[in-house]
Amino acid sequence: MTDYIQIFYGSHIKSIELKNKLNHINIYPIIKDESKSASLAGFGIPNYLYTHKVFIHKDQFDEACLLIPDIRKQDII
Repeated sequence: MTDYIQIFYGSHIKSIELKNKLNHINIYPIIKDESKSASLAGFGIPNYLYTHKVFIHKDQFDEACLLIPDIRKQDII
């Protein structure tokens, strides 16, 4: 995923909200659910509040920042 930048790390609800905002400006993010990845591997995740990561293509980062000024690399919105 070297062509992608993580823009959010947090709850499922917040990640879906961000995804919907980005979809309105034709940016289609990738959402990685760490809890499902861990459970499939046989591990548990103790904190379900921060299990979702949202990635966008690095070419779309500037456009996403115009829509959502709070986005910073690796920061929670």
